[in-house]
Amino acid sequence: MQSSDLSATPNDWRVPRYSAAVIATVAFMFVQGVVAIVVGAAGWLAGEPAVARYGLGYALLVVLVGVFGIVSRRNIDRVSDVRTAGGATEIRQSSAVWVLIVSMMTCLAALALGAAMEIALHQSGFPGASVVLGVFGIAVATMPMLVVARRLRRGWVRLTPSGITHRGWAFESSLGWEGVAGAKPAFNGYRMLLVIGYANADWPHRYTAPFWRIDKLPPVPMIELDCRKFDVDEVALAQLVDFYASYPDTRGELGTEAAIARFRDRAYG
Repeated sequence: MQSSDLSATPNDWRVPRYSAAVIATVAFMFVQGVVAIVVGAAGWLAGEPAVARYGLGYALLVVLVGVFGIVSRRNIDRVSDVRTAGGATEIRQSSAVWVLIVSMMTCLAALALGAAMEIALHQSGFPGASVVLGVFGIAVATMPMLVVARRLRRGWVRLTPSGITHRGWAFESSLGWEGVAGAKPAFNGYRMLLVIGYANADWPHRYTAPFWRIDKLPPVPMIELDCRKFDVDEVALAQLVDFYASYPDTRGELGTEAAIARFRDRAYG
């Protein structure tokens, strides 16, 4: 298998990291956050604690969304996220992105359930809005519950001498090297790396949660790495995977410090 030329940023990735739409959306989130803080503070000063609670709670939610928009598109190189674990060379997914996802959903669930309880306590007659908000809040709250149960979790990619395994947020998938046809960068609104399997490749894969499938398995034998979910340099990640997919004789160093040193030194030439 011939290695791809990944000595520089691939052509498919030469697009703005922050598009005008992304910048506008993030700015709008922060403006909403400031307005919500002002409303919450005014409610507190006026002796309206409910206005203060939900104003500040909403401010927290939209600020988290805005921060997520920034953090998920940055490109940093946290070499410590590449390590040896369980006889494999492991690249961990971003802890910051994962914490932000869980925090947003927890905040949304708390806002909905809190509002449902307040409406039920203070409204006479059948509290229809309370029921709707309560059902919605419980549905959203199942996401952090699945996190606690470790059915949803921060993911990783592991490379071993025998193959590559991807633990996403909500699934597990693996390909043996003999089933890998190649690795190539791609762009689908965001940077990704595709480890493409042969059509008849052995491809064990499964979802780890019955619902909240917040990332999707590809429809064919493939490992799809969304670069937004990693805090290592995107080109370096692509070089690492492509190198071991292309040079079978080097796979024996996977799971050892030699693979970590190669990544640190970018010794893929």
